[in-house]
Parts: sequence; structure tokens; C-alpha cells
Amino acid sequence: MTGQDSPEARRRGIELLEANHAFPCSFSLSVIARKDDAIEAAVLAAASVGLDAPLGEGAHERRPSANGKYVSHRLNVPCASAEAVLALYARLRAVDGVITIF
Repeated sequence: MTGQDSPEARRRGIELLEANHAFPCSFSLSVIARKDDAIEAAVLAAASVGLDAPLGEGAHERRPSANGKYVSHRLNVPCASAEAVLALYARLRAVDGVITIF
């Protein structure tokens, strides 16, 4: 178990999210990943888990890095709760090719 997966870290994460967001909401985040169509599809699939439909128009913006090796996927994902945000981060971290999420 890593520090970010500990019960204490999870509790702090939920408290911080609940203090700064009014759930349900559209949660914005950026995913930096290697430039690859399969990785992009996996990122979008992970972000869409539990939604009634795929991410809507304007919910995904793609920006390549200067050298073209990486892509920033800027997402707006409907999230019902702080727990849903933590689950979203976990799914995205599990995608092979994702470098970081913020």
C-alpha cells in the first residue's frame, strides 16, 4: 500500500475534495500521457466509467507537447461525490502510458 492509498490519505483527500467542490459537479483534471491513440482511448474509457453516456461535447481537450511525445488530456467529468473523484483518479492511474494526473 502506498501513502496515497492509506486510509488516512483517503480520508484527507475526501475532506479536501468536499471542502473545495459542491458535489455533484463537473470535475476538471488534466492527464499527461504518451501520445498514442490506444492510450487516448483508454483514458477516455476510464473517465467514462459509470456515466450514462460517453463524455459530452467539450468535455475533452487534447493538447500535444512541444516535441509531440506527450499529450495533455484536459477532462471535465461529471462526479457525484468525492469518492467518485478518487475512483476516477485510480482508474486513470491504472492506464498504461499515463504519466501524471493533476
